[in-house]
Amino acid sequence: MPEFKLNQNLRMVQTQKLALTQKIKQALEILQLPSMDLENLIRQELQENPLLEQRSPDENPVEAREGSSDEEYGERGGEEWGEEPSRSDSREEDTLDILRKLDEHSGDGYTGPYRDDDEPWMPEPPNEPTLYEHLLDQVWSLFLPRDLEEAVVYLVYSLDGHGLLSLPIFELEAGWEGDADLLGRALDIVRSLEPTGVGAFSASGALEMQLEKLGYTPDSLEYRIVSNHFSELAERKIKAIAAAEGVSPHKVQEAVDRISALNPWPGNEFSASANSAVIPDIIIVEIEGHFEAVLNDSRFPYLMISDRNRMILESPGSSDTEKEYVKKKFQKASWFIKAIRQRQETVTRIGGFLAEYQRDFFEMGLEGLRPLTLQMVADALGYNQSTISRAINGKYVQSPQGIHEMRFFFSRAMPGESGEISSRAVKDELRKIIDNEDKRKPLSDARLVEALDSAGIEVKRRTVANYRTEMNIPTAGKRKRY
Repeated sequence: MPEFKLNQNLRMVQTQKLALTQKIKQALEILQLPSMDLENLIRQELQENPLLEQRSPDENPVEAREGSSDEEYGERGGEEWGEEPSRSDSREEDTLDILRKLDEHSGDGYTGPYRDDDEPWMPEPPNEPTLYEHLLDQVWSLFLPRDLEEAVVYLVYSLDGHGLLSLPIFELEAGWEGDADLLGRALDIVRSLEPTGVGAFSASGALEMQLEKLGYTPDSLEYRIVSNHFSELAERKIKAIAAAEGVSPHKVQEAVDRISALNPWPGNEFSASANSAVIPDIIIVEIEGHFEAVLNDSRFPYLMISDRNRMILESPGSSDTEKEYVKKKFQKASWFIKAIRQRQETVTRIGGFLAEYQRDFFEMGLEGLRPLTLQMVADALGYNQSTISRAINGKYVQSPQGIHEMRFFFSRAMPGESGEISSRAVKDELRKIIDNEDKRKPLSDARLVEALDSAGIEVKRRTVANYRTEMNIPTAGKRKRY
C-alpha cells in the first residue's frame, strides 16, 4: 500500500483574475440601486463631500465642469490615483481643520450654485406611522398612571412585526423589572388598541379577538372553527370541520368566508413595504405611432465638482495634508458622478429596448407580451447578463398599460398555436380559466392542462401545478365551494 505524506512549502504562483476595485464596486452598487435609495445616497454624498455640489439646470452640464477639473488634474482624476489613499490616525484629525477652513470661506452666504427655493421638487415616500408609533399615540392619549404606562409601553415594544406577542407570558414577566401584576392590566390595555388583534399570542387569538368585537360569542360556529379547527381552517378542510361540528359543509363554507374577511396578522398593514412609494424610472410614451423610452430623472439633483472649494484647498498656503484630502475627495466625487451617469445611460438603453421589443404589449396588453430573457437583452445591447440583472433591480416602467416592475417584461417562452408565447401570458390565461370555473366542481391540474390546450397553449401538468403555486392558487380540493 503506497504511503502518503503531507508536506508544507511556500511557492510563488502567477495567476490572472478579475479584481473588483473600489471604483467598480461603487459603480455596480449604484447600478442596482432603486431610485429612492439613489436619491438618499446622493443627498448623503452632498453632505459628506465638500467637492460635490448641486448645479442649476441652466448652468453648464456636468461634463463640462468635470472636464475642466480633469484637464487641470491631468490623468490623476482617473487611473493614476488608484484607490482611495489610506490615512494614519494622526492625519484623520486634520479633516476637521480642512472642513473648518471651507466653512470660513463660505461666510459670505454662498450656499451652492443656486438658492434653496429654486431646488427641483424631489418626492418623498409617504411618511406613514409604524405599528409602534400608531399604538403609542393611542397610549399617550389615555393618560395612564406612570407605572402602568411603562408596562404598556414595554408590551408594545415586545410585539413582533405582525402585532403579536410571540414570547410566552413567563418570558415577558422575566424581562419586566416592575410589578408583575401590572403586566396583566397592561396586556388588557394593549389588546384594547387598534387595530383589533394586536397583543394576541397567536394568529388564531387575533382572529378570536376580532370575532368578539364583531359580536360573535364563543358558542358561534365561526368562533369554534377558529378555536378548535385552526389547522383545518388553514388547509380549508371544509368536510372535516363539518363532520367534527355536526353541521353541513355549506354552513362551514359560509362561516369560513366570514372568517376570511378578518386579519390574523393585524400589524402587517404597517409594514415598510406597504409604506413605500413606487416612482417609475422609465416612462414609455407613444410618439407618431411608435413607442419611446424617456428617463424619469427630473427628481435627481444636478451634480458638479466644486471648483471654488477645490481652489480654496489647493491655494499655495495649503498643506500637503489638505492637498491629499482634496485629491481623495475629488476622485470620489468624479467617480460618483460617472457611476450615476453610467447607471442612467444603462437603464435608458434597456428602456428603449423594451419600448421597441414589447410594443405589442403596450398596444394590446398582456396577450401581446413577448417572451424575453436577460441574455437576449444583453446580446442586443452589448452588456453582460449580470449587468442587465443588476440594472433592472428595483426599477419600474410606466406605460399605457400602467406601472410595472422591469422584471415583469422578462419571462420564459412557451409553445402556442401562433408560435412562442410568454409564460406570464400563460399564467394570465390560467387565472382566467380558474376564475370562470364551476366553484362546486373546480378543475384539477389535468383538466386545466386540457383547458389551456383548447386555448392553443401547450403545457404539462407539472408546469400548471408550478404556475398555480406561484400565483398562490390552492388545489382543486381547496377551491371547492359547498
